[in-house]
Amino acid sequence: MNLQPGRVHTALAATATILSGAAFYFGTGLHPLWPLMWVAPLPVLLLSPRIPWSRALLVAFVARLLGAGSMVTYLRVRLNQVPVETRLAYLLIPVFVFTLAVMLSRAFFRRGQFWPAILAFPSTIVAYEYCSSLWGGTYWNTAYTQLDNLPVLQLAAVTGLWGISSVVLLFSSALAVILLTRDPVRRRLVATLTGTIVCVVGYGAWRLVATPATHSIVMGLVSTAYPGYVAPFAESPEMQLAVLQQYASEARQLGTRGAQIVVLPEMMTLVQGPYSYQVDQLFEETAREANAQVLLDVLHATAGRTFNEARLYSAAGGLEAVYRKHHPAYVLGENVTPGTGISVLDRPEGILGLAVCSDMDYLNPARIYGRRKVGVLLVPAWDSSLDESWHGHMAIMRGVENGYSIVRSSKVGLLTVSDDRGRILAETSAHPNTHFTTMLTTVPVRHDQTVYQVLGDWFAWLNLAVFSGLVAWLFTRWRCPASN
Repeated sequence: MNLQPGRVHTALAATATILSGAAFYFGTGLHPLWPLMWVAPLPVLLLSPRIPWSRALLVAFVARLLGAGSMVTYLRVRLNQVPVETRLAYLLIPVFVFTLAVMLSRAFFRRGQFWPAILAFPSTIVAYEYCSSLWGGTYWNTAYTQLDNLPVLQLAAVTGLWGISSVVLLFSSALAVILLTRDPVRRRLVATLTGTIVCVVGYGAWRLVATPATHSIVMGLVSTAYPGYVAPFAESPEMQLAVLQQYASEARQLGTRGAQIVVLPEMMTLVQGPYSYQVDQLFEETAREANAQVLLDVLHATAGRTFNEARLYSAAGGLEAVYRKHHPAYVLGENVTPGTGISVLDRPEGILGLAVCSDMDYLNPARIYGRRKVGVLLVPAWDSSLDESWHGHMAIMRGVENGYSIVRSSKVGLLTVSDDRGRILAETSAHPNTHFTTMLTTVPVRHDQTVYQVLGDWFAWLNLAVFSGLVAWLFTRWRCPASN
C-alpha cells in the first residue's frame, strides 16, 4: 500500500500539504469560504494511508499548521493582552487534534476497517470541540464556517452545531475512503454518503420554506465606531454622561420613526455610586419621550464588585429588567463578576429575552432562553473591525439552535438582525467617521421549538462515545498491527 519513496513520493506529500493547508487557510479564520471546509482535509486523508506513519503525521501537522495561519493576525492584534502561551495554545491545539484525527483514520483504514476509518476523523475533532466548549466557548468551532450555507445550517435545530461540524468533516473522510477502496465496498459507501448529504440538504431546504406565521415588532439599533465614543471610561462622569445623552437623542429619534424597542451597544459607560441613578434617570426619561423600550448596557461597579449589565427601560419610563452577563471579559483592570439569572419579558407580540455579546459564544444561556420559548433575543455587543463578521455572526447559530430571532447591536462592529432560520434580515456596520450608526427594521417575534433545545448536546455525546469506542477498539487490537 505504501508509495515508493523518491521524488514522486516527496512531490505528492508536498502537494497534499499545500493543497490542504491553503484550503484550511481560506476555509477557516475570520472570513471563511464555506465550500473549502468540505474538501480541506481530503488531500491529507488521501495520502496518509499510502505513506509511512511518520511522514503521514508530518504532512497532517504541517498542513493544518499552514491553515492555522489565518488566525495569526487575530491572535496578535485582538488578543494582544492574552499571555503568549495561551495564544500558542489557541493556535496549536487544533493542529494537534487534526493530526490525531488523521492518524486514527489512517490506522483503521490500513487494517481494512473502512467504516471506523470514516467515523474516526470527524468524531475526534467534534469530541475535542465539545470538550473545549465546556470551558472556553465555541469560538473556533468548525460549524461556524457554514453560517452562509443556509440549508446545512438548519441541521443545528436538530443536533446543535455539532451535527454541522460532523457532516462537513465526514464528507472528506468518506470521500477519501471511497476513492481509495474498490467495489463492492465503494458502492455502499457512495450510497451512504449520498443519502446523508441528500437528507441534510433536503431537511434544510424544507425548513427554510416551512417558516411559521409570526408576530413582528419594529426594532431600532444604535451603535458607534467613533473613537471618542467607543470607550469613554477614563473620562469624568460628566463627560460620560454627555456621550450617553447623545445616545439618548438617537434613541428618541428612532422612537419618533416608529421603533418599539431601541437596542444600544455593550458597555456604553462605567457607572458607580450616584452616577448610576443619573443614568437610570436619563434613560427612563428617554424611553418615555421615545414611547419605546430602550435597552442599554453598562459596566456597573457596586458593593466591591463589577457587573456587565443590560438594563431595559419600559416605554412608561421605568427600569423594567436588569440582566447581568454570564460570560464577562476581563476589562478595566478588574474581574467582572458573572451573572447567573436570565431576563424574560412577555409582550403582546411575543416573548423577549436579554443577553450580552460573548454570552452567544456559549451554549447557555441561549438554550435556557429557548426552553423559555423566547421569540427574540436582544443582544448588546462590542466587537472590533477585525472580527466583526466572524464574532458578530456567531450569535446567528444560537437562534437556529433554539428557535428565535436575534437582534444584536455591536459597538465597533455590525448591527445585525437574523431570524430563527439564520437568515440575516438587516445589517449595517458602525462607521468610524460617523458619530452614530442607526438601523430601523421589522423583526419576527416567534418561537419555533427545536429538537436541540429539548435534547441538548446529544449529538456531541454521540461523537464522544464513537471516539472513545474507536480508541478502545484500536488499543485492544494493537497486538496485531497492520504494516507501517
